Amino acid sequence: RLAALVTGEAEPVRAPTDVSLRPGLDEEGRVALVPVGGPGEWLEAAVWAQVLLAQADGTWQRLKLCREPACRSAFYDRSRNNSGVWHDVRRCGNAANLRASRARRKQQAAEAPAGE
Repeated sequence: RLAALVTGEAEPVRAPTDVSLRPGLDEEGRVALVPVGGPGEWLEAAVWAQVLLAQADGTWQRLKLCREPACRSAFYDRSRNNSGVWHDVRRCGNAANLRASRARRKQQAAEAPAGE
């Protein structure tokens, strides 16, 4: 569900009912949402609390999934204009650009007259 939420493909659904957060204070004395429950419930509550905070402060749209089909790693887009599409340009970006280049060359070769 979280991956679908990051990509914008998630259907609106009710929040999980087994997630519990309570107000508390962080290390700096600020009010914070504190996850409660067993290890699994605590982790799920902590993740949803971070999603809520990221949506509230405007950083949520910078969380993305790498567009490289073999990768799909989550990453935080630090680009100035929020245009990042790969978690690692040197690895995933190069692979995608190489595939696109090869496809263009193949298309050009197929379109070229036979005598050239």
